[in-house]
Amino acid sequence: MNREPLYFEAINVGDAVESIPRTIVESDIWMFAYLTGDFFPLHTDVEFSRNTVFGERIAQGMLVLSVALGMIDQVLLSRYDVSSVVAFYGIEDVRFLEPVFIGDTIRARAEVVEKRDAGEKSGVVTYRLEVINQKNEVVLIARYSALIRKSPVK
Repeated sequence: MNREPLYFEAINVGDAVESIPRTIVESDIWMFAYLTGDFFPLHTDVEFSRNTVFGERIAQGMLVLSVALGMIDQVLLSRYDVSSVVAFYGIEDVRFLEPVFIGDTIRARAEVVEKRDAGEKSGVVTYRLEVINQKNEVVLIARYSALIRKSPVK
């Protein structure tokens, strides 16, 4: 399948993508804990978490962020030839607004909020990321950027 290339010039402020929903399950929390070493008891210890303000285990915030970015990537990969994406450029203003519990279903939305030239060959595109749960609550927000190649001169 031939996908259209995604060059810097073709991206506009206001462009947005939304993922399909995904349920966070217990094995997500454990796999993330083993991968990162984040075995904080709020995520992994049933008894400990019962005595917290949440009353039960919650997903690691960085797990939710990572899953959300992956969900957005899947949308982009299904629509575009992403060979023009040079690199993830950075992330800022990450806020964890609500807990994500085992069994919560989240979806991610990314909207282009800024574009800036980064020289002759590329530009930086900044997105506002929102992660929303099944109750329509925004559980996470962030801004992230990608370095995108410009269209080749013909």
